Amino acid sequence: MCPAPITRPLLAALLALASHAALAIDHAPVVELRVNPEHRLAPANPAVLRGYNFGNWMQVSEFTDALHQAPTAALRFPGGNVGDDEDMGGNKLDFFKLNLQLLGEPRPELLIQTRVFQSRNGDPAANGPQDAAQAVLLARERGLKVPVWEIGNEPDLFAVTRGDPSWTAERYCEVFRAQAAAIKREDPAALIAGPGVSGAMPAAPDFAKRFLKLCGDVVDVFTWHIYPTDGTGSEAEALASVSEATRWPAEYRRLLADPEANPLGHARHYELGVTEYGLSWRTERQRFIGEQSGALWAAEFALRSAESGLRLAHYFAYQGTGFHGLLDSGGAPRPTYYGFRLLAPLAGDFVEATSSDEQLWAHAVRDGQRLSIVLINSSEAPRRVRTGLAAWKLRGGRSFDARLVADEKKFARVRPGAFVTLPARSMAVLDYQLLSSH
Repeated sequence: MCPAPITRPLLAALLALASHAALAIDHAPVVELRVNPEHRLAPANPAVLRGYNFGNWMQVSEFTDALHQAPTAALRFPGGNVGDDEDMGGNKLDFFKLNLQLLGEPRPELLIQTRVFQSRNGDPAANGPQDAAQAVLLARERGLKVPVWEIGNEPDLFAVTRGDPSWTAERYCEVFRAQAAAIKREDPAALIAGPGVSGAMPAAPDFAKRFLKLCGDVVDVFTWHIYPTDGTGSEAEALASVSEATRWPAEYRRLLADPEANPLGHARHYELGVTEYGLSWRTERQRFIGEQSGALWAAEFALRSAESGLRLAHYFAYQGTGFHGLLDSGGAPRPTYYGFRLLAPLAGDFVEATSSDEQLWAHAVRDGQRLSIVLINSSEAPRRVRTGLAAWKLRGGRSFDARLVADEKKFARVRPGAFVTLPARSMAVLDYQLLSSH
């Protein structure tokens, strides 16, 4: 079938459209970057930048090559509610180990959830202290190194979505103490994580604060989840909620060190972690989590979490979980796949970086004589960014926007120049080299 010929009027219209687009880009606001490569902030922790929730339902064997391009550095298993709906048996860990082998080397750092909830229908559950200890033994027998064990999943919702009002913070703390002691007997070096509260506001942080007052002496990694939307509302409001990435680490650090809020453990050292996060909790709804806005938000959340010094962070989810996942159930890449692939090579330390435009988010990671600047344009209009940086030479970079994802194309190349233009709602990583005279 032959394509229709391009007539002169059509050609004129196309040229006018291209000219208008070029003019719009030329008149896009110029953004100034302020980068101090000598001011180090925090390590570019791979367990935060490349951490995911993982479950055995994910199709690793079918999409191994694609997942290798978005390598994981940390996994939370079995992910989400599954750990409180099913017992942790040796067969589950066998399958998990097989999936880890398919994901290749180096092996990701593992966090495994123990079972706490007794199931929706009241059937007997392997959720006692002896079962937590057994899980440690089963993992060790399979050669799985598990530095962190998390006690349950979203216990603040047991009384709400699971319909059992007996699950208060007091009851959860009792179970937490018993399971933590059992795990420590089997592995004294294990870190115990919790309470892993949901993103429900303000009920979840209220539950976490009550738990802290009762159990602050036995938790090693204080954890919570962030899901700021249900897939409704404006994109601008949704993107602005990325401020949660810095709000809660600061708030929980304050509470952990407060003798009144944490009477049993305020003098202890704690690590912090977000063991689930995503722009929306509605797994069955594509809006935000399966769209470009969700990818930009997730990448920015990971970057801010790493800069805040979190021990770990696990995006929900690695693959094929409703509209969550870097790849859908058929293996098609989502915008988050592109975003986390751009984060994957980052290594070294975060250094001070800001931009003159609050909608252009900027981060910089230095690794010796190499500097990577991550730019996320969260606005609905293009931005021109001045790239000059004293003592550093721009070598190029990669970027993507929603159109590139829709066409399933490779990253767009960023060529060296005095300016780089970021399309609306796009992300780029610029690579710099220290000049030899410095």
